[in-house]
Amino acid sequence: MSAPTSGTCAVCQSPATQCCSGCRCVFYCGRDHQRQHWKMHKSQCQMYKIATDETLGRYLVATRDIKQGEMIFQETPIVTGPKVVTYPVCLGCLHQMKPESEWRACSGCSWPMCSTKCELSPQHLSECKLMQEKGFRASIDVQKKKESAYCSIVPLRCLLLKDKSPEKYKTLMSLQSHLEERRNTTLYTIFRTNVVGFIRTALGMEHVDEETILKIAAILDTNSFEVRYKEMKGRAVYPTAAMMSHNCKPNTKHIISSPDFTLQVIATVPIKRGEIISVTYTQTLWGTLARRAHLKMSKCFDCHCERCSDPTELETYLGAILCSRCKRKKADCKIISTDPLDPAAPWKCQACDHTIPGRQIAWGNDSIRQEIEALDKTKMEALENFLEKYSNALHPTNSHVVEVKYALTQGYGNLVGYTLPGWHQFEDQWSETTWTAEKNKELTDKQLARRIDLCHELLELADILDPGASRLRGSLLFDLQATMVVKAKKDFQEEKITKSAAEDILGRAMIFLQEAAEIFRQEPEMVEKLQDMLENLSKELE
Repeated sequence: MSAPTSGTCAVCQSPATQCCSGCRCVFYCGRDHQRQHWKMHKSQCQMYKIATDETLGRYLVATRDIKQGEMIFQETPIVTGPKVVTYPVCLGCLHQMKPESEWRACSGCSWPMCSTKCELSPQHLSECKLMQEKGFRASIDVQKKKESAYCSIVPLRCLLLKDKSPEKYKTLMSLQSHLEERRNTTLYTIFRTNVVGFIRTALGMEHVDEETILKIAAILDTNSFEVRYKEMKGRAVYPTAAMMSHNCKPNTKHIISSPDFTLQVIATVPIKRGEIISVTYTQTLWGTLARRAHLKMSKCFDCHCERCSDPTELETYLGAILCSRCKRKKADCKIISTDPLDPAAPWKCQACDHTIPGRQIAWGNDSIRQEIEALDKTKMEALENFLEKYSNALHPTNSHVVEVKYALTQGYGNLVGYTLPGWHQFEDQWSETTWTAEKNKELTDKQLARRIDLCHELLELADILDPGASRLRGSLLFDLQATMVVKAKKDFQEEKITKSAAEDILGRAMIFLQEAAEIFRQEPEMVEKLQDMLENLSKELE
């Protein structure tokens, strides 16, 4: 859909060809009328509009062509707080409380807090005052791994918005809840006891009925985004982002930054005027069965996107297994679903008549998933042995294989015993840096080459499933270039390659690093680190 090139002036209604450069939806006969209209138009000037559909509900549509890397919108959350079940966190800043962390019990309600400043934070004061009035004192064991008592905090904060910020409360309550689908689940049976009981009984808010509390819990489950910023972890609701349509091949990414958890939505690929602006609510490298099951459970809808509807998953074969009958005939034949939108549909070989019931495939996936969860991810040998074990059963790009391969790219170069020789590495994906050069803990030549190969493999998948300036691509490019630089230097020092060959590899690594830097340019905590690396690599190439 191409944008109109002319229209009617928004001020004088005369023919006009000059349009607003922001939204490209409003026309003016000249600069004077554009400036005159700006005060009125400013709040409406957006590169998207809200549309409604019986299937999709409310969703966002581009009102003009959007460039790759362009920020579509940013917003602060209506409400933030801890997850339903979480490691102990500060109710002021959501900083995770570790056993060795310095913390204090809030003087008013005894919930763990980072400091007096957090104890007096605006988002905690109202709930703390209420708990004090009702004589409630929390008893959280910071040494405990996970704590379910936090499940009531965000619903309580939502209820307190009704008096503190009526407009925010109204906006929150207008979001989808899917309560009817959730009402009789095990989780909501627990919520009736824990959340409803805490709010109505422990805090004496008997004027709030059970239905309202459960609806708020359901709104949170349907619309919350996971928030992570350094050591801060929790969930938040963003009113505009909550209306974004899901797609298993999204055209945007979102970045949550700064202590107030501001969310930015950025186009990862060019988006044409009239196209739906989409985000993914699941994991890119999961297969269709796992993605659709997760979306049904967590978001209460059945995904029918292009990727989910395609038995081959856009020719990536993330769900495919190898046919045992054809394999005996020395043929690499793939078994895929006959109907990916029906989890009970049989799976059939593409080359012979061999079929497998859908329930058998589901059982097999569950069994393998449990096996992966039980693997020691700090031992690369365990991950490599898994790949060898299933090499004759799972397709090379099966989602289970891909998950383990991705774990290998993160382990090789980062874990103790597998560090890159003489290179600054990121711990816990883009947090603090370390410097390690102990010879007995460095990657071997074989492991360096292995990591490079794995990054290339995964980049091919990322280009199909999460194309453009996605975080997955940026992460893989960063890991790839770092490993290439180390291997090239090592090979040159050991006289395995010429200086010219080493410089050629470093030049290609620089291209990958520059692209990674462009992908992460909106993330303040990444920009400085990547800039230092670009400068260091530039010096190497001089």
